[in-house]
This record gives sequence, C-alpha cells and structure tokens, in this order.
Amino acid sequence: MFEKTVFVEEISGGVQIDAPFVVDAAGLREKRDGGRYIQLTISDKTGRGTCKVWGTSDYSVEQIEAFCCAIRPGEVYRIQGYAKIFNGACEVNVNDGIASLSTPVPPDAFDPSLFVYAPVDSGSVREGLGRMAAKIEDPGISSLVSAVMDSTPGFLDAPAAKRHHHAYIGGLAEHTLETAEIALSLAGTVNRAGMDTDVLLAGALLHDIGKAACFCRRGFSFVALPEYTLVGHTALGAAALMRHSAGVDPARFAHILHILMAHHGPHGEVQPRTPEAWAVHFADNASAFLRGACDDVAGLAPGEGRQGARTQTQVYRF
Repeated sequence: MFEKTVFVEEISGGVQIDAPFVVDAAGLREKRDGGRYIQLTISDKTGRGTCKVWGTSDYSVEQIEAFCCAIRPGEVYRIQGYAKIFNGACEVNVNDGIASLSTPVPPDAFDPSLFVYAPVDSGSVREGLGRMAAKIEDPGISSLVSAVMDSTPGFLDAPAAKRHHHAYIGGLAEHTLETAEIALSLAGTVNRAGMDTDVLLAGALLHDIGKAACFCRRGFSFVALPEYTLVGHTALGAAALMRHSAGVDPARFAHILHILMAHHGPHGEVQPRTPEAWAVHFADNASAFLRGACDDVAGLAPGEGRQGARTQTQVYRF
C-alpha cells in the first residue's frame, strides 16, 4: 500500500513532496527558451492544486511531449518534487521525479477514499433543485424542466467547468441551484420588475444543461470531451430543450431558449434582450465568480493576499 502522507490542502512553499495524487488534467506549455513543460492539475479528497513538470536537461522536447501524451487523466500518480510560491500561488515543481509519471500507481496500492474530491452535499443540492423546480406553476414549463433534467445523464455528477469554478464532482448541479436561487432573488428585489418567474426559473435551471454532455467520468476525474470546445454547451443545451418543447406555449418556450442562448451576456454570441435573460446572466456570473473567489482565498491567513488562480485577480483575506 502506497501511504498517503501529504494532501493538497497541506502543501506549502519550500516543502518536498513525494505522495500519490490524482492527475485530473495534463497539458503542454511553452517555456521562455522555446522548450516545453507539462502542467498538471492534481487532486485528492482535500482539493485541487497545480504541478509543473520540467524534467531535467537530459530530457528532450520530444521526450517531454511523450510523457505528457502517456499520462492518463483520472489515474493516480506518484508526484515527486518540491513546492514553491509563484505569483502568489503554491505549485509543485517536478524535475527528477518525472520518471514516476511513466505509469500510474496500481489501484491495489492505495486507498481510493482518499482521492475523491467532491465537496458538494449532493442530497441537499438535489432537494434544492426540486424545491426550485416546484415553484414553476405552468404545467408545460414544469414538464419541460423535469423532462430535460431526467433525460440528461451525468447532470448531478458532472463539474460545471474544467478549472475556473465548480470544477469538481457535483459542481454543475450546485452551480445550477445557485444560479436559480440568485436569479429568483434578483427578480423579487427589483421593484416593479414584473418578470415571468416561470420562464426565469426554467432558464436558470436549464442554462448549463448542455455541460453534462461535455464531460465523461474517467477514473477519479471528469474529463472534457471534444464537444466542450468543438460544439459548445449552449448549442448542446438548446438541442436538449428542442427535444422536449411539446406542451409548452411557443412564445414562452422561445423565451426560455433565448435565456439559455444568451446566458453568457455581452461575451456570448446571443446578447440578452429581456430582463429575465439579464437576471440569469447576472446570477450565472455571480455564482461562478464568487465560487472562484471563495476558493482563491481558501488557505490564506489573515492579512495575506495573492493572485487568484480561478478569478485571475488579486484576492485578500482580512
């Protein structure tokens, strides 16, 4: 049994690391001198971290690329290196330890319960989604929401993103619930808004439904499928809605579809045109950014600040 003596939440600058971690993602990056290094996202039950694999001067660019291509995301690997602070964030650097990345740790050599990062209370999230869906009064819209959610495998388990926010098992459902709750709160806070809350809730609950088709489970992780970038989750979500449009008033269905297509706001291909669409866009952004900000300040001591890896802005803990 390969003993797990160091966890992600315990890693700090200046510490030698020799422990198993899940490799959630691996990608090649360019060095300033034209060479290549491998950037890993590593995790265990306590959270996620960053690892940069440089190798040594004995390794050619082709060998570094071959190591990267051989890494299987979702598997557990022995990470041997040292931790340091770079741009305000802690990361593990691997030189000689690159050889340990040639093969994953055998499944019978570690305790799997130590490697599942799933901070979501899935039962509470499931109950919350049901509670928000029950607020929809129109039978046709209620049936649409239920049919789409029930026919979408992985919705309750998939992450909401690859790395920036809610990037963990159950993150998509958690983010969806937060977006619906924030959007409904906005509609109830603005005086004389007169928003169609049935349409608003349906749009919020289904705005990211296409993401469930963008990830697949692999080992201890979810990995992004080609559809994530080649098609996009809004198009996949719209297709899911279209399959269950029968029984919904055409005008209200078109409005729900508009909310889904426009939820990226000014940065999306479709711009929000209604108060309901703007409310879902703002709610989506609030959930995503605040989750990232909370994760970026996690682990900071009072009086410390750093560049947030998720928010890409300075964060601080008072």
